[in-house]
Amino acid sequence: MDVLEEQVRILVVDDEEIVRDMLQDTLSKTGYKVQTARDGLDAISQIENEPFEIVITDLKMPGMNGAELLERILKLNPDICVLIITAYATVESAVNAMKIGAYDYICKPFELDEMKVVVEKAAERQRLLRESRMVRHYKHLSITDGLTKLYNHRYFHEFMDRELQRARRSSCAFTLLFADVDDFKQYNDVNGHLAGDEVLRELADIFLRTTRKTDFVARYGGEEFAVILPDTAAEGSLYVARHIAKAIREKPWRYSGVLPFKTITLSIGIATYPHEALLKEDLIARADEAMYHAKRTGKNKICYFDKNLLTDDRENSKE
Repeated sequence: MDVLEEQVRILVVDDEEIVRDMLQDTLSKTGYKVQTARDGLDAISQIENEPFEIVITDLKMPGMNGAELLERILKLNPDICVLIITAYATVESAVNAMKIGAYDYICKPFELDEMKVVVEKAAERQRLLRESRMVRHYKHLSITDGLTKLYNHRYFHEFMDRELQRARRSSCAFTLLFADVDDFKQYNDVNGHLAGDEVLRELADIFLRTTRKTDFVARYGGEEFAVILPDTAAEGSLYVARHIAKAIREKPWRYSGVLPFKTITLSIGIATYPHEALLKEDLIARADEAMYHAKRTGKNKICYFDKNLLTDDRENSKE
């Protein structure tokens, strides 16, 4: 085993001390980090406090038997590999344990070399699972914004490409919202960038809470956010935009008294596929243009691209 590789952690559970000691000695020499438990309750206590990847348990033990322990383990962590030790007379019980979720079983009396082979199979499975988690972790980091934990600018474009393809195949509409935080530079200048960062994180949370799970929310850049609303035409998108803006405007923001509206507000632009544009670049440009039109004409507004319809959200929130 590569000494630089993280050791696989194994818990051996058996009411016979000689079996526990033998397996701990053998597997530790093979390169695993091994601990022992004298019964099921002891095992559960250790599993709740330490990150084991493999549990080797005797099927027949006083108190909590191996099958009961297996069920408890899988409830705590379904990724743990559980290996069952059983006598030949109870092979059927071991097979039933595998149906519940055990990874493999080995019959008594067993050869230590045989045990090492079974454990190595389980350990390789856990190494692959660990690598898969790392790949997913780094993939997640590559597509999310470090500050807000929303999707980032690069992944926004990937999602837009896929949404356009889906909308074309299904002949359905979708809407793009661009939202820019009004007077954010003024807020930062007076309160400092740390306070501004906290505002962006809280805004991200509000965007996620006021949209559907099927919607896509990204930090487009700076204080600008983008929301893609699948299967949503202009009328539905206005409802969403009002909901977002109202939740933000009514939140009691710290230090927001320095702003013109005495609270955080947004300028929002709306453009819908296929009504306003058929190409990604055109749809983005038109949502962006609508957003800047709202900003230029007073801020704290929602603007459609197609009709230059400016909607003062302060009035709409009273509806």
